[in-house]
Amino acid sequence: MAVALAAAAPMRLHAQSTIIDRLGLDKLQIESLGASIGRILPSQVEPANLYSLSADYGRIAPAWRVVFGFSYWQSRFRDAVVQQFVDSLQKSVSDPSARVIASPVRVYDVTVGADVRYTPVYSGDLEPFAGIGMAAHVINAEGALINGTFVERALDDVAAGFYATAGVSLKVVKHFGVEGGVRADLLSGFRSTQIRAGATYYFGHVRGTDTGSGDAQR
Repeated sequence: MAVALAAAAPMRLHAQSTIIDRLGLDKLQIESLGASIGRILPSQVEPANLYSLSADYGRIAPAWRVVFGFSYWQSRFRDAVVQQFVDSLQKSVSDPSARVIASPVRVYDVTVGADVRYTPVYSGDLEPFAGIGMAAHVINAEGALINGTFVERALDDVAAGFYATAGVSLKVVKHFGVEGGVRADLLSGFRSTQIRAGATYYFGHVRGTDTGSGDAQR
């Protein structure tokens, strides 16, 4: 048995190494950092400012890059949405003299995600991109109307969702550039559209690239 296990261990390591090589994961190394500000339009929630950070880990294939991101925004549910909830509560109150008073319900969202982006391979400084990814959302809601109720517990959640993104980046000088894009998120029926613009810092020479190519400086 011990001999069999000892023989199987190198085979497992070889299989894992082969998977990593095929996916190009061994090529991942941070190539640039970005910071952006934008506007998010969530369903049932007032539009809000969005703040985000991103890290580009380079190409896993000639036309595909991996980008990790973090974002934060806060807003409140629309008055019409809150009033609809209050009206539904009012109908269930047995005492006709009792009134349910509407009050703001605030919502906060911290998102961590990663996407795979298609970017054309060429030496120019203007680089369009389009990609899809997955994100984990940490959502918190609070307000006098829902504090301590099952509604608050239902809204407070950690959930996964999908998103699509597209945009363009432009390297202005050797280590700095600008980027703009749009993004659409879908999370258990909760939808949002984002518009972002920001700046990017590009690191120096990237391991395993040809310094003569445009990608070597990204």
